Amino acid sequence: MSTVTELAQELKIPNFAAQLLVQRGIANRQSAVAFFKPQQNTLHDPFLLRNMQAAVHRLQRAIAKQEKVLLYGDYDVDGTTAVALMAEQLALLGLHCAYYIPDRYKEGYGVSEAGIDFAIAEGFHLLITLDCGIKAQVALGRAKAAGIDIIVCDHHQPDAKLPDALVLNPKQNDCAYPFKELSGCGVAFKLLQGLYQYLKLEQSALFQSLDLVALSIGADIVEMTDENRVLCAKGLAQLNAAPRPAFLAILELAAKTLPLSLRDVVFVLAPRINAAGRIASGKRAVDWMLSTDDAEIAALALDINTDNTARRALDQEMTSQALAQIEANPAFQDQFSTIVYDPTWHKGVVGIVASRLIETHYRPTIVLTESNGVLTGSARCMQPLNLYDLLECCQNDLVQFGGHQFAAGLTLLPEQLPAFKDAFENAVSSALSKQKLQRQIDIDTELEFKELGSNPQVHFLRILQILEAFEPCGPGNMHPVFLAKNCMVLEYKVLKGAHLKLKVIQEGSQVPIDAIGFQLAAFEKELAVGVFIDIVFQISSNTYMNRTTLQLVLQDLCASA
Repeated sequence: MSTVTELAQELKIPNFAAQLLVQRGIANRQSAVAFFKPQQNTLHDPFLLRNMQAAVHRLQRAIAKQEKVLLYGDYDVDGTTAVALMAEQLALLGLHCAYYIPDRYKEGYGVSEAGIDFAIAEGFHLLITLDCGIKAQVALGRAKAAGIDIIVCDHHQPDAKLPDALVLNPKQNDCAYPFKELSGCGVAFKLLQGLYQYLKLEQSALFQSLDLVALSIGADIVEMTDENRVLCAKGLAQLNAAPRPAFLAILELAAKTLPLSLRDVVFVLAPRINAAGRIASGKRAVDWMLSTDDAEIAALALDINTDNTARRALDQEMTSQALAQIEANPAFQDQFSTIVYDPTWHKGVVGIVASRLIETHYRPTIVLTESNGVLTGSARCMQPLNLYDLLECCQNDLVQFGGHQFAAGLTLLPEQLPAFKDAFENAVSSALSKQKLQRQIDIDTELEFKELGSNPQVHFLRILQILEAFEPCGPGNMHPVFLAKNCMVLEYKVLKGAHLKLKVIQEGSQVPIDAIGFQLAAFEKELAVGVFIDIVFQISSNTYMNRTTLQLVLQDLCASA
């Protein structure tokens, strides 16, 4: 008997669900229970992080002596949630901290000179950087020289030389921490967890702030495995059980109700928090998340939601202009990368536009604008490439850069642009061995409709419950993708001129199943009632008129062989 069959029988689940578990390295009941029910007691010891002992001691001293502490965070979701988490928790421990979020347009990403000027002028004793600081050797060196102690909580790839500070970063050399893919807010959480342990405090109050950590994990697209899966699952549970007033206010404006999935967090909450930093000030997002004043929360939520509306309009306009640039470039078809530039583009939206361009032109993409006399922008890429490594190959033509495998920010001088374009194109083509990237859909397993059961009211809901237990999904634990062959088309139509709606059935199953293909209306010409097609899809629920049913969300389809 195969491992899949044994596991399916032991857990009383369909074979396809057992296959998904085995693909994730789960081959017995014990590991399956640990996967489906993430537990806080499986979190790693925070003191395995290099410098944790010293950082906790320094923070405890600041609490005991009521020192002036400045929390310095990036302006995106990861940075602002990290600041909110640290401010909220230290206040509970009796230390009220100031916080500083740099202006995206005047100061740019990371630790700015203006931020250090503020810290020195205000006489802070301790500076804690959150989701930034790992590459700020010069700026933090100036703070250190002024007598300010520094704790760096970051998760970005470090350089060989680190800042003169107590650095908490699982990616730094000689760090024994077993999980390297924490978010920036996750690193802040580990510092607080270490502090709670050192003070011998019960941690329930700390875990009540896990909604912020879950938000950071989803928004920053870090690995949804190991510790991140536990933190995210517990954070989502906290968010849905006891949502903070700030989130309720924004959900009302977005016409979204609880409970929220991680997808809802990523596509409803995260863009609005990001919009605050993109359009106005990231500090407003922190103020909003921390506020307990109903009037202030309502006003800030309205402002942030308005910022998000403005961000959408800018996104659409800039994407259209960028696509026109690509269309006008006769050499584009032979290139391995996309680099577009316009000095008038809004700096706060370039990262979103880079992601949009990848949807239409599947290649590493950089979108640049001009700010304060330099070119600045965001880059995005996809597997199997590592964006940080690609930019490292071009560092001679950059002022600075930083980021992750799939997302990064960069700055260069206007005169460096031609050489940088050539260097980046060469780096990408070399990494791909001069083979163009092809968009691929990774299929987890083949599925026969009979495995879904014969009673939609009973069996389909059970299937949805099983798949829901795979949440939260993200890199390393993606939403399962299935292949079904020889599906006969019973009905089809196009919705809103863009989406394909199908009803299909498969031999061996007597139950027709609904399917929806978003933005797949172009496939209509290949369909007819009675034809057989192979489909690639995810399984989701569809609630209409208070009735929840199973539906297939199509990714691709073709005529059956």
